[in-house]
Amino acid sequence: MLLLDIDHSLVFDEQVMNTLSVPTLLVERMDGHKRFMTMRTHLRLKRLVEHNQVIPFTKRTLETFRQLELFQIDAKPKWAILESGSVLLKDGKPDKRYENWLRQHHKTADLEATLSYLEEIEQLEWTVYPAEVWSGRTKRPYQMIERVADEAELLDQLLKQNVSN
Repeated sequence: MLLLDIDHSLVFDEQVMNTLSVPTLLVERMDGHKRFMTMRTHLRLKRLVEHNQVIPFTKRTLETFRQLELFQIDAKPKWAILESGSVLLKDGKPDKRYENWLRQHHKTADLEATLSYLEEIEQLEWTVYPAEVWSGRTKRPYQMIERVADEAELLDQLLKQNVSN
């Protein structure tokens, strides 16, 4: 399962968008700022989400996550990790079973607990992107993917790997 830090990849501001020569798509409007994604990246990410192969990770709150149109309209993920691991969404809503699991296991809602819970109920292994922002973030075993210039191509490769497995 790909843990995708959406704060540090895929989406970019208007200044970067104006330098690109490929089609882009507006995916967020917040506090007067616009954020974009390339069309190719958007299509590949949508397909990965449809195959339940990606979990968005962000420091955003539920309210600010909902501003990201991509994950509300086009590609609704089964799971999303918000507030750096303090909130776990299942199908767009806070996961009540996770909250009960935390109480039963006497754990605090953080990234380690969230990953442990997901490993337990989904039998997941982790791949993280981009690698440089995950260093020291979790003690769980994971594979890293180094940052690439063409993120759409990366998502395409991941989709092909996961569909063939």
